[in-house]
Amino acid sequence: MMPRPNRRLTALARETARCALPLLPEGAGLFMGLEADAAGALRLIWWRSDDFTVVAEISATPEGFCPADTDEGALQEAATELLDYLAGRWPAPPAGYGVITDGTGIAFAPDHPAPSASGWLVRQATGTAPLLAIVALDPSGPCALLAPRPQRSFH
Repeated sequence: MMPRPNRRLTALARETARCALPLLPEGAGLFMGLEADAAGALRLIWWRSDDFTVVAEISATPEGFCPADTDEGALQEAATELLDYLAGRWPAPPAGYGVITDGTGIAFAPDHPAPSASGWLVRQATGTAPLLAIVALDPSGPCALLAPRPQRSFH
């Protein structure tokens, strides 16, 4: 999608990963999906890395976001800014699109953009819909199963 690194996208991704980290307890083996839908809602999904089970999810429109001085609110604001910017990278943004994060990196699948879609995680784990890293995921972190091959990356 992008022929060269995009500093703005990288900065937004780093900030989003930083904001996600407090919501991913160390040693819990969790990672998150951050997804925007056509109605403007932001969905946060926590998965367990060993079996891809959904542990929790919340969804809110900007009017219903948590206060910005909370961990959840800071992530909602950062993720919305990232996803709004990312939407502009598609000629026509998909109805649902998002990224995953392990609190270190941010990645997405341009050909299958909705992390909540049925079979999305399996497609990533099997390599049939490769992830594109905006900021590299931790190769030994909770998303390791999703990147058994070298990740494609913006930089």
